[in-house]
Amino acid sequence: MKNKNLFVYLAVSALLSPPLLSAQTKQVTITASVAEMLSLTVDATSVTFAFAAADYDITTGLATKEAVKATTFSVSANRAWRLSARAGNASFSFTPVGTAVDPVKPSSALAIRTGVAAYAPFAGVVEQTVSTGGRGGYGKAGNVIPVDYQMKSDLALDPPGAYLLTVTYTLVAQ
Repeated sequence: MKNKNLFVYLAVSALLSPPLLSAQTKQVTITASVAEMLSLTVDATSVTFAFAAADYDITTGLATKEAVKATTFSVSANRAWRLSARAGNASFSFTPVGTAVDPVKPSSALAIRTGVAAYAPFAGVVEQTVSTGGRGGYGKAGNVIPVDYQMKSDLALDPPGAYLLTVTYTLVAQ
């Protein structure tokens, strides 16, 4: 009888108790928006060449100086990229010492290179590719670009004075 009463109690309790709910699920959609990112930094914004008398070949009157790793560019991007350079003018601006006349020194007297490549002189204001690369930060191989500069001078063409040429570097997505 005790078992029967227990059975009746359990049956009545089951009928009077609220029903057990089955499991319910809900979904949440996560959306992330990632903007295009291109970042270019440079460690130095000027390069100086000082030509002294001892730099010139006494027979030809020519001199060439190099500034190795004078500037280093760092790229961080989430797209493939291209870094280019162009001279701001077809010739250097000139501030004479004394009464020297502007020799109109062409931008091609300045050349750049990366790594062990040959120097590429500027051709007027024509843009030239410096480097290309892929997605990643500064730690990615190829995203840090040291640039070497080479400057030529000629005693027959370059009077004493200060020569100035601005080079513009541009980073674009490919």
